[in-house]
Amino acid sequence: MKSLDTHRTNLAQMTRSVLSWFSDLPRARRVWYGLLVVFVIQASVVALVTKFGVPPDETNHIHFIDYYTNNSLSPIFSDQQPTHNLGDKTREVDYVYHYAMSLVRRVLPFSTTAEHYIIRLFSIGFAVLTLVVLRRVFRKIGVSEWACVAALAVASCLSMVVLMSAVINNDVLVWLGVALGMTLVVRLYEKPRLLDLLWLASLVSYGGLVKRTLLPIGLVFAAVGLVLALRQWRKLLGELRKPTLAVVAAGLIMLGGVGLSAERVGGNVLQYGHISVTCDEVHGEAACYDFWWNIRERWLAQREPEPVVPPLEFAGRWVHESVINILDIQTQGWRHEVKPAAWVEPIVLSLFVAALGYGVIYETTRVRSDELSRYRLLLLGFGVLYVAFHLAVNYNEYQRSQVFGLALNGRYILAGLLPLLFLAAWYASLLLRRTPLGVRVGLVLGIVGMLAWQSGVYLLLQNPQLMHG
Repeated sequence: MKSLDTHRTNLAQMTRSVLSWFSDLPRARRVWYGLLVVFVIQASVVALVTKFGVPPDETNHIHFIDYYTNNSLSPIFSDQQPTHNLGDKTREVDYVYHYAMSLVRRVLPFSTTAEHYIIRLFSIGFAVLTLVVLRRVFRKIGVSEWACVAALAVASCLSMVVLMSAVINNDVLVWLGVALGMTLVVRLYEKPRLLDLLWLASLVSYGGLVKRTLLPIGLVFAAVGLVLALRQWRKLLGELRKPTLAVVAAGLIMLGGVGLSAERVGGNVLQYGHISVTCDEVHGEAACYDFWWNIRERWLAQREPEPVVPPLEFAGRWVHESVINILDIQTQGWRHEVKPAAWVEPIVLSLFVAALGYGVIYETTRVRSDELSRYRLLLLGFGVLYVAFHLAVNYNEYQRSQVFGLALNGRYILAGLLPLLFLAAWYASLLLRRTPLGVRVGLVLGIVGMLAWQSGVYLLLQNPQLMHG
């Protein structure tokens, strides 16, 4: 009885400490953490009620994780029979997420289904870390706390953000990678440190092995880091001569990433001439005949090709489809049974573009005199570059296949859009700074209310394709 009373007392003291800490925070910070809790609750509900395999590509991720769990303790293996979902994985570039999650499965003592639910919880954790890192870096470069609150409120009401935060996928880890890369670049600009440079090199090394779409922005991060290192090479060399324990640890982690990248990326280039290797190149066409990608390629070869539209027309359709796939949820088979109203997309897109457009004007008038303005423009450029890269990849795929929509989905650009959302909220607040406070608050509440009604968890829970029967 005494032990039980002691536990109750400790719990009460802990609760009072948390509440005291929370109440001591500024009001905007309290709202931020409150919204973050709401976001976690939303994502947790979706993780628990969504059928496995319905969210985009979740089946493929599960099969790859399970293959590692059941067949290979090493991240590198050479003996694997192609299947419908897997194809070839022996030379797959983006495998680190699946390998890491297989290690989680190996130490869990539960059923396979329960372990898959736990891996979904990791996605929630990665999404929360992304939002926390983004808030920290944007607060560091002058974005207001209330703008961060508005950005989080909007992100919490987007169907694809909530869904991808709640299911098994490696996209959420890409979000975190981009956010961390931006943070390290800003830190290096402020004060070059060997430790930050090593962490940035580690991020670049492992990033492309998490998902190949991180390779281009990773190369940009690497180029910026190299320029900054060359400017301060004497200082960095001095730190290298007297390394701290943290520098040694970061260096070893970086060397591990470089070695894995050399084995997979470098090995693929040397042996096959390019980074992404097809199943046919490794196992032959006969062994890969039933792989889903090969089935799709045969279908593409047999169909009547569409006339290729000009780049500008394609870009317009691409933006429309991407925004729809962020507001809505694309399930397997491209079926949209529950959709937001048609008027939501143009409103959201117009507000977003207007805010960023004003931001470009605002920053270019201050960039020479304001160091924080230069940082904001830099991160704006990173976000736009990430989105533009995916547009270019999709147009190249469209020219090859002559099928609009192939490998096109709004979730692929969220890693670039989430940072842009924080900036858009900040620029909108500047654009409206001379309007009454009630008007600004009403506008934010109106946008969030519209999205909460027409997108987000409310829309997801209405979709019969997603829910358990």
